[in-house]
Amino acid sequence: MANEFPDALVTGIDLSAVFPSAIIPSNCRFLQHNINEPFPFPDNHFDFVYQRLLISGLTAENWHKVLQELERITKPGGWIELVEVDSHGGNNGPYSLKIWDWITAAFASRGIDSGFVRDPGLASVMTKAGVENVTLVTLKLPTGKFGGKIGQLLKENLFSFWNAITPMIVHGAGADKVEFEEALGKADREVEEYQSYHIFYVVTGQKREDTKGAVAL
Repeated sequence: MANEFPDALVTGIDLSAVFPSAIIPSNCRFLQHNINEPFPFPDNHFDFVYQRLLISGLTAENWHKVLQELERITKPGGWIELVEVDSHGGNNGPYSLKIWDWITAAFASRGIDSGFVRDPGLASVMTKAGVENVTLVTLKLPTGKFGGKIGQLLKENLFSFWNAITPMIVHGAGADKVEFEEALGKADREVEEYQSYHIFYVVTGQKREDTKGAVAL
C-alpha cells in the first residue's frame, strides 16, 4: 500500500513485532501496540484507518472502546474500514460444526462472543461510535481446493488456525485432545465434500467533515 500511494505515510500496527525487516518503503513504518490500549496518536490524525481479523481478541465491551478510539484518530472526512470473518461460516459438515462449537465455548471462557461481528454486527458498533455513511458488504469465499487458489489458501489458513489453538480448545472448552485431533482429520475432507465457505464482513464508514492526511493499518 505504501508503494501504491507514495505520498501517504503508512503505519502498520500489531500486538507482536512480526514486521518486515527488508524492502520497506521510506513512507512506511511499524508500531508494536496492544489495540486494547489507547493509541499513541493525536486526535484527527489519519485519513484512513483499516483494521481486520480481531474477532478472537476483543470482548464486546472492547469492540465499542476500540471503535471509539479509531474514530478519534481518524481525520474529519476520513474513512474507517473493518474486515472480520464470521465465527462459523457456512456449509459445515458435522465435524467442522463440532470444531466451531468448541471454539465458541473456548472464546466464551475468555469473555469473547465469537458471534459479535454478526449480531449486533460491526455496522451497528461503528454507527454508535459516531461514524456516518456506514456500509456493509458480505462476502462468501470458498474454503477448499474446489474454490481454486483462494479456496486452497483459505483452507490452509483455517487449519493452521485450528491446529494452533488446540491448547485453548482443550483447556478452554474442555475438549478431549484426541477427539479434537480426530475431528480435524475428518473436517479436512468435509470442507471439500460439503463445499464449505467463509463469510467475511467488510464495514466502512466516514468521520464527519472533509480533510486529508496519513494512513493507518
